[in-house]
Amino acid sequence: MSDFEIPLGNTPKCGAELHLVRWVRVGGEWRAETLLVTYRAASHDEWLVEQHGQQQSLDRNQWLVFQP
Repeated sequence: MSDFEIPLGNTPKCGAELHLVRWVRVGGEWRAETLLVTYRAASHDEWLVEQHGQQQSLDRNQWLVFQP
């Protein structure tokens, strides 16, 4: 994964809390699944985040920034 610049104004700061959301099908219904993570970096395809001390890569096509 290589880092890239997100357009100014949309870039979370490294170490900032970030809410992400995706839609999943559960029992025939669509439900929102949300995560509260610590932002580390991003590429065109992935979010690099940390949750409960574990680093994760999340697909940016599935996970969108959510502002509660």
